[in-house]
Amino acid sequence: MEDVRLNHRAYCQMIMNLSVELLHELYSDNIEPIEYPEWQKARLVPKRFTRGRKPQTRQEAEKLVEEKILEILNLNSRSKVYSKWRVTPNRRSDIDKFETILDEEIRRTESQWINYDHDCTQLKFDIADSIFDQLVQETLTDCLTVVNKRFYLSSNSTRF
Repeated sequence: MEDVRLNHRAYCQMIMNLSVELLHELYSDNIEPIEYPEWQKARLVPKRFTRGRKPQTRQEAEKLVEEKILEILNLNSRSKVYSKWRVTPNRRSDIDKFETILDEEIRRTESQWINYDHDCTQLKFDIADSIFDQLVQETLTDCLTVVNKRFYLSSNSTRF
């Protein structure tokens, strides 16, 4: 009997922890709370459970938390889940089927493998380095021109 009571307590604690985690994710910001330099874009925190709009009322929040907990624990009745390889009947040719499947797969996984932040930062540093190199070259050229003019003028003044 004691085991049943401990199991029930552990189950209730798990449900409570899941509820707290879902609500925290639902109402937390999407941006990591780190100070970023002006040139660096803030990173978004991927939300695991909620992706749509936030619920406006308590009942909507309760319904969302209940649905997600049941989904996480696999306790809800399963709806039909069709394979990603299933194609609508009006697309008959193999090429159309392949393109549809490929497009769907790319859209689904795009956020996982496309990250332009590093490329953007690298490009900014490359441009800054290029501008700095050009300024150094121009400064050296101007300094050499001034030195050559002084040398030329000093050599001309000694002739007379």
